[in-house]
Amino acid sequence: MARRVVHRPRISRLLRLPSVALLVLTAAAAVPLAVAAAVVYRPIAAAVPLVAAAVGATAALLCRRARVAVELRMARAMVGSHARCTGRESMPGLESEVRLRVGSDGVTAIEAGSWLDAVRALGHVMSRDRGFQLDLMRRTASGRLSEVFGRGTLAVDRRYRPLDLAAAADRAAACLDAPERELLEAFAAGVNVQLASRARSFESRFLSYTVPPWSVADSLLVALYLFHGLSWNEEAKRAEAVIRRALPAPVAEFLLPEWLPEGDAGVPEELRRLREAGVPEDGLVSVDQAVAGSNCWIRGGPEGPLLACDLHLPLAMPNVLYEVDLTWPGHRVRGLAAPGLPVVLTGTNGHLAWGVTNLGADVLDLVPVRDPDDVVTRVERIRVRGGPTQTLEVGTLAGLPVSPRPLLGERVALRWTGYDPRSLDLRFQRLAHARSVDDGVRVLDEAQGIALNVLLTDTSGHMAHLATGLLPGAAGHLAPPERPRRLDPPSGVLVSANDRALPVPARPVEYDPDPGHRARRVRDLLTEDTAGGVEGMRRIQHDVAAEAYVPYRDLAVAALTGRDEPLAALLASWDGTARARSTAFAAVVRLREILAGKVLAPYLAGCRELDPRFRYAFRSIDRPLLAILATEDPALLPPDEQALGWPEFLARCARQAVQELRAAHPRRALPRWGRINTVGLHHPLSGLAPWSGPLLNAKPRPQPGAIHCVRTCVPGFGAAGRAVMSPGAIDTAVFETPGGQSAHPLSAHFVDRHRAWAAPAPEPVRRRTGLCFSVLEPADRSAVAGKETRGTRRPF
Repeated sequence: MARRVVHRPRISRLLRLPSVALLVLTAAAAVPLAVAAAVVYRPIAAAVPLVAAAVGATAALLCRRARVAVELRMARAMVGSHARCTGRESMPGLESEVRLRVGSDGVTAIEAGSWLDAVRALGHVMSRDRGFQLDLMRRTASGRLSEVFGRGTLAVDRRYRPLDLAAAADRAAACLDAPERELLEAFAAGVNVQLASRARSFESRFLSYTVPPWSVADSLLVALYLFHGLSWNEEAKRAEAVIRRALPAPVAEFLLPEWLPEGDAGVPEELRRLREAGVPEDGLVSVDQAVAGSNCWIRGGPEGPLLACDLHLPLAMPNVLYEVDLTWPGHRVRGLAAPGLPVVLTGTNGHLAWGVTNLGADVLDLVPVRDPDDVVTRVERIRVRGGPTQTLEVGTLAGLPVSPRPLLGERVALRWTGYDPRSLDLRFQRLAHARSVDDGVRVLDEAQGIALNVLLTDTSGHMAHLATGLLPGAAGHLAPPERPRRLDPPSGVLVSANDRALPVPARPVEYDPDPGHRARRVRDLLTEDTAGGVEGMRRIQHDVAAEAYVPYRDLAVAALTGRDEPLAALLASWDGTARARSTAFAAVVRLREILAGKVLAPYLAGCRELDPRFRYAFRSIDRPLLAILATEDPALLPPDEQALGWPEFLARCARQAVQELRAAHPRRALPRWGRINTVGLHHPLSGLAPWSGPLLNAKPRPQPGAIHCVRTCVPGFGAAGRAVMSPGAIDTAVFETPGGQSAHPLSAHFVDRHRAWAAPAPEPVRRRTGLCFSVLEPADRSAVAGKETRGTRRPF
C-alpha cells in the first residue's frame, strides 16, 4: 500500500459530525427526487427538489449556526493536525540516527543506536500519537483540568488538588538514581521536541491552548496517578472504621474482609439481634465495584513457557495503554506502557517475559488528628477557564493531606505509601535489560517502588511470582527477603488474579483481596490439554465462566420449584457463563444484587446513622451473604420478610429481579446480558461536546464477560490490554488493545484494533507490515543529510 494512501486523513469520518451528516442526507434525498422529476416531467423540474433541499438545509444550518461554527472548528483542527510520514526529521539530543517504522497495526517500531536514543524517540512518537492524553493525565493528577475544560471538571480538581500528588512527584524526582533520571530526561526531551513542533494535537487546537513542556516529574506524576487508581481505598477504610464502631466485634469481623485465608465464616450469634426493619437498601450495599486489577499467568511446557496478562483498567478513548517496540544494539523490548511513562508494564525482551497485577496492598492509613492546632491550612487557587478562580482550603498534618470529611466526628490525615519518594524509584524499568528470572528477581529485590504482583519467566523455563514495592510490615516496610514470593513451582504453573496467591506473612500485605473466582478458573483451564500454545492462552483470556453467580442460581431454582416453574426452568437453563446472548444470566446478576441489599442492609442500619455516606462495598461481600443464606435460619431473614420463610423470600427476590429487568426495557421482554452489558469507549471531549460522540467515541456494543469472569468486561472497565508472550520468541508476542494506537480521529489507527479486541473469541493474528519508514537524525547533522527522502519505503 502506498504511503500517501496510508497516511491520508480519513476525511470520510467527518461525516459523523451532525451538520455534515445533515447535508449529506439532504443531498441523498434530493438527488433521486430531482432525477425522478426530470424523467417524469421535464429537465427543468429537477431544479425544484434541489432548490428546496438547499433552502431547507441552509435554514437548518442558520438556526444552529453556533453549533456549526464549533463543528467547523473541530473539523479544521483535525485536518490541520493529522500526522504524516515525514521521511527525515531532525531531533536535538540524539547521538545517532533513529529509524522509525509505522506498522499496519499503528505501532511505531523504533531502531536506535543506544537505549537512551530509543527512549528519546519513544517520547517523540508517543507525544505524536497521544500528546493530549499525556497532558490530560498530568492535569488530572495535579487537579488542573479546569484550566482547560472549565467548570465541568471542577469536581475532579477539588478531589485531586488536596492530594498534592504533584509535590510528591517533585520530591521523588529529586531522589532518582542516575539510570532512572537519564531515562526520564531522555523521554521528556523526545516529548518536548514534538510539543515544540507545529504538529499540535487536534484537541489542543480545538480547545485553543498550548500544552506546556514535559518534565521528569511529570512522568513520575503519571506513575503516581496510576498507583492512586490501584491502591487508594479510602472509602473502604472509612467503612471499616464505621463498622467497627457501630457493630459488635464478632459481627464486624464477620462482615469485614478476612485477614486470614482460614478465617471462620460462621454466622455470629450477635447478628440476630441487630436487624432493623424498614431499612432502605438502595445505595447502602454495593455489589461488583470495578477495581483496577489484572489476570496474569505462566505455564511451562516442552516448547518453552508462555506468559499471558490482561490489564484491567478503566476503558476510554484513547486507550490508557500504548504498545511499544524498541530495538537498540543487542537488545529489543516489546510490550505495553502507560502514556507518559516510558516503562514497559508487561512485555518481553526476547530473554525474559514479565507481567503485573494489582496486589491490592494495604498501603493507606487514616490517621486521627489529635490536636487541631497541628493542622496547617493553605489556600489552593483553581483557575477555571471562562469563569472566576475558585479557592480551596487544604489542610496538612506533618506533610500529609487532611481529609475535608470527618470520620466519626474527628478529622483524619491520609498516610499513603505513594507519598514516600521510594515508591517512585522506578527501578522496575530495569527489567527491560534483564536476561533471566534470576536477573529479574535481583532487579525487583533492589527496588522499592509501587506495590504490585510481578510474574517472570525466561527462556530456560524458570518462573517467579513476587510481591514487590513498599509493603506494610510489623515495623515499617518489609525488607526484600521478607516479601512474599513463589519460585519455580512443581506444577509449572503460576497464576495471579488479584487474589491471595502468595504465602501469607505474619501480617497480610493485601486488603480486601479478590475472592479468587478468576484465579481458580484460570488454574483449571491451564490443566487442560487444550490450553497449550499461544492460541490456547488467548482462548483462556476470553473465557466467560461465571462461577461466582452459580450459588445464587441454585438457591433460586430450589426456591422457585413448585412455586414458579417457568422461572425456575429459565434460571435452571443457564449454562454458568456470562455470554452476551444469555437471558438467564442477566436475571441471576440482578438477583444477587437484590439479595445483597435485602439481606445485609438490616444489619448495617447503625452504620448509616454514624455516617450518612456509609456504603458497604467490599469485594468479599459473597462470603457473609452466602453464609447467612446457607443457614436457612428464619431469625436471619429481613424483619419485613420473616413471616414468609426463606424459600418464599428467595422466590420473591427472583421474581423482582425479572420484573425490574423487563420494566427497564421498552419491549418488556427479559433482555439478554449483552443488551445490559454494552461496552464502548468515550473520549473526554465528547463530554464537553456530546454531539461529537459518533466521531470521537467507539460505539457501545454487546459484550460477554463480567467482573468475576476471566474475560472481565463491563461498561467503562475491562482489559485495557491483553498480552501473550513466549520469552524466546519476541516476534510471536500478541498484544490486543481497545481503540487504536493513535488518538487522532482521522488516523487509520484510531479504532482499527477495536473490533478484534471486542470480539467474543480471539481472532487470527495478522502479520504486521511496515507502512511508513522515516528517520530521526541528530539536529547538528541535519545539514549534512542531503536531500530529504520523504516517505521512503526502504526497509531497515
